[in-house]
Amino acid sequence: MTDPNSEPAKPMDIHEDLDKYFKVLHADPYGLKNENYDWNGEDRFVAVASTFYLLIASGMILASQQGWIPSISIKALIFFLAASVFELGGKIFCSYLVLKFNIRINFVRKLGLRPWRKLQAFVIPFLFVAGDKIIIDTIFLFSLGQLKIICTEWNVIRRQVPIFRYAFVSWDRLEDRPYSMRYDMIEDVLRFLIYIPFIAIVDQKVITLIPQLVNEFGDGLAEPVGLRYGKHRYKTKAIWHDGKFWNGEYYRSLEGSAMVFLVTVLALLFYAAEFTSPQLLIALICLPILLTVAEAISPHTADGPLIGLLGCTSLWAITTGIT
Repeated sequence: MTDPNSEPAKPMDIHEDLDKYFKVLHADPYGLKNENYDWNGEDRFVAVASTFYLLIASGMILASQQGWIPSISIKALIFFLAASVFELGGKIFCSYLVLKFNIRINFVRKLGLRPWRKLQAFVIPFLFVAGDKIIIDTIFLFSLGQLKIICTEWNVIRRQVPIFRYAFVSWDRLEDRPYSMRYDMIEDVLRFLIYIPFIAIVDQKVITLIPQLVNEFGDGLAEPVGLRYGKHRYKTKAIWHDGKFWNGEYYRSLEGSAMVFLVTVLALLFYAAEFTSPQLLIALICLPILLTVAEAISPHTADGPLIGLLGCTSLWAITTGIT
């Protein structure tokens, strides 16, 4: 029997033997039994992050009530809360698929959950507000989204709430344990810092929308395609692993990265009407290659910020510099 407390020197090695993968998963489906995991780091992270986001959210509510900033959209908030409930239901369903039918977590996470989860704070405001108010609602919903992650995925709460413990199975990749929540929230805030200036200063929504679609659907396809069909691998590292920065040995594949290229082309063609013919031509020549390289060289679980930076900057330069 495979010892669930044994952590491979190379985290991605767990995928080399699927029998071993599912033995480890079923021996500790919630990732809470491994005595080698140091949860103190997550607890410290939560102490800082929860304080920070609580201050932002409560401060914005107070500022809105006092008239210092535009009022927060109640419709957007209600839609966000409904989306969060729907997300929890999706996580529970995907966890059932993982444990019942031995589907790898990576597949349901990227194909079933990631786009819905990651786009909430950035897309919902566009549905209900316009102009300068978009930035207010985006910041507020992003802060609530990070608090939602803490309240449903922090190990301390998961130990006490069975439904959250079960739901997290579909998001908690074996190779990321015990850093899954931290990886997720760090990438989220880095992406937020990239996108929020563009949301604030750029009129064309497509400049921020296309990179987000590439991130969610291109990268979303890259992992399952790479795991299933990837034969030409290359290595990357995580921002933080096993107590060290830029550590751990992870891999991606050319076959997986090709999905980023493909989705970029499709996204540009879908929104072709937003560009002039010269703009579209230059974007089709440059952007798929740029975003594919961005995904390839980024740290494990942190490709979103670089895709966002290069994507938004390139599209902004193309739309303002070419007529």
